[in-house]
Amino acid sequence: MAFLMQETTKISKTFREVFEAQEGKVSDKWDSYLSVYDDAFATYKDRDIALLEIGIQNGGSLEVHARYFANHSIIVGCDIHPLCGNLVYPDHDKIKVVVGDANAEATRNRIEALSAEFDVIIDDGSHKSNDIINSFLHYFPKLRKGGIFVVEDLHASYWQGYDGGLFHPSSSMAFLKDLVDVVNLENWGIPMSPQEFLVAKHPSYAALIKNCDFSGIEAVHFYNSVCLIKKNETGLAAALGRRRVVGSVAEVWPNAKPFDGALPEKPDQSKNKWSAPR
Repeated sequence: MAFLMQETTKISKTFREVFEAQEGKVSDKWDSYLSVYDDAFATYKDRDIALLEIGIQNGGSLEVHARYFANHSIIVGCDIHPLCGNLVYPDHDKIKVVVGDANAEATRNRIEALSAEFDVIIDDGSHKSNDIINSFLHYFPKLRKGGIFVVEDLHASYWQGYDGGLFHPSSSMAFLKDLVDVVNLENWGIPMSPQEFLVAKHPSYAALIKNCDFSGIEAVHFYNSVCLIKKNETGLAAALGRRRVVGSVAEVWPNAKPFDGALPEKPDQSKNKWSAPR
């Protein structure tokens, strides 16, 4: 019984506790991320998951993930630095390192050979806007239904040296903000697909955008320098659903009750000058 209690205690540790107990390879995260991940990763903690991390530096994060996601099936780390090829893990059958540019076809093929899909994908790579957007477009389709895609260190999206700037139209932050509009697709009021919308906003990524399915995006969460994109369990576009009206006393607006069960209004916005690319 004592052994079982110890195991339960071990599995129930928060991401922060697991990270702060790291004694092996070095891992580098901003403090605020640890609290975000406590909430975001809790759903996956005890599952048999596959995880991909782009950008692993000294490799310590893979050890942290392996201890936190104790029932993982595989953890894959990818980094362009050749010395990452020397990283060795005792659990070498379930922790794999791929050396190369995550957006290069040869590297993508090697990653996919290890796992065709992932439940958790973390981009902690170069932090350059071009790489972040490319990585999302390449790997979001590899995210399983119900999975979560994490982009770290978005403060770099405001810096010129990382292809960014506060008003840069195609910074990584600008692109990720546009995914919020994709979540609200049914409210646009114009016959435009997510691909058409994103190509209009980010034409330099047209080829990749056209081949990416955005319909499964359930939510986009922003925190300071980190973004979480959740893929829903169905793989279908997020729906507002039917209107729900409860209660029996309507002293201000007496006509509310008949709307119970109604579908959302979808007024035609084709003549709205702000519903077209500018």
